Amino acid sequence: MLRKVVLIVTIAYIIWITSFLVFGTDDTDTKQSLSLEEIAITKEFDNEFDNDRSKLIEHDEKVNLKYCGEKTCNFMFPYFIPEQETRANLHLRSLTFLAESLNRIMVLPNVGNSRIDCCTKFPFEFYYDLEKMKEMFPRVKFMTQQTFKEWTEELLIKPDTLHTWLIEDGRNDSYSIRDHDYISIEQGVQYGKKLINNLCLDQFNLNISDYIEFHSGKIMIKDFEFKMFNFLTENLKNRKSPVLLIRNRCRKQMFPLIEEQIPFAPHILNQANEIRNKLQPYYCIHWRMEQGIPQKMPNCASELIKMINNLKTKVGINNIYLATDYPISGGKSASSTFYRVEKYHKLAIQMLNSTFDINTWISLNALKEFRNNEYYDSEFNNSGIHGILDKLICIQSDYFISGPRDCCRILSTYTKLIGEARKNLIDSGDTRIRNTITRWKRPSK
Repeated sequence: MLRKVVLIVTIAYIIWITSFLVFGTDDTDTKQSLSLEEIAITKEFDNEFDNDRSKLIEHDEKVNLKYCGEKTCNFMFPYFIPEQETRANLHLRSLTFLAESLNRIMVLPNVGNSRIDCCTKFPFEFYYDLEKMKEMFPRVKFMTQQTFKEWTEELLIKPDTLHTWLIEDGRNDSYSIRDHDYISIEQGVQYGKKLINNLCLDQFNLNISDYIEFHSGKIMIKDFEFKMFNFLTENLKNRKSPVLLIRNRCRKQMFPLIEEQIPFAPHILNQANEIRNKLQPYYCIHWRMEQGIPQKMPNCASELIKMINNLKTKVGINNIYLATDYPISGGKSASSTFYRVEKYHKLAIQMLNSTFDINTWISLNALKEFRNNEYYDSEFNNSGIHGILDKLICIQSDYFISGPRDCCRILSTYTKLIGEARKNLIDSGDTRIRNTITRWKRPSK
């Protein structure tokens, strides 16, 4: 096809230059005759182009049928989800609710290091059970990031793409000159190649033609979640772009809350059940040292030791499982926001280990099929899949213990979720669960 186009253009140029050299510029009849020849050639070129365009469209329709079951595809891809896994899980299931209201296929981002976004290394099913998620949202079609990427690569025409940025006004990542008091929408700034690369969007064959921003507003309003959800739906439902990208930087609960978590992958659940059965009965201590006062860590450990010794006498449980953001594996802390591990943190852990036989996912050789594979090294040098495992083991423990103010982060969605899950187990008649959550005594100094 390319050779034919080049030949036609070349012939047209030869005819034009010949007429100019032979007849000059004053022979009106000749000019008119040659103009008609040129018109004929131009029409042939246009026809060839139209035919070629039709073939491209026909090819892409077949690709769409293969991936979407229809000649046209409409996707919603929340390629960036804020916060770590527990909160990210919540954001993602709320966004799935938006995909349902827009009647778009939900593209599920990759996961890794306790994050959900397209820059991470592992497929969605490394953390989650996709089949169970389909049962949660029976009216939503899902596609993994890898399959979506393959769709973009098979197309001959780059799909038109709308990029949306969900901004929480008043935060550092919101431009102060565009902060809004209330929910609003405005035209976004076009991203350059460097930012596209940093956000890992260059791995997809997309034509990002438009950018818009949705602002949460600085002033909290009544029924914000429902109003924000309706606002987004109204402004996005008639958009024709086959691909809707969402960069969510809003940590607020933007949409109506869906209480049920996205179910975890079978390999994580099976490992948690195996450890539970091995340790029963057992305490699970969740000690998130982040935001605790470093100098108080040794005294915090002393109060925890006193509590466990007292409980051993009262309830007769001896086995202990420790879930912590302290880097027990020797790498970085198990929280991407716990930046500085000091000597006080180390001393506190040493005090526990010298007093009790402490079980952890490391000592129990959990998830060994992944830990023994160097492909997964990055996942275990930071926060990641073992954080999910810890959460499940704490939920199933006979007795759950967490820290007081000054010793740990108190306002933790992770800890709150464990307590709520344990309450549900008690309410359902599980007599093995002794408490929801008990905090050890706050050190006096």
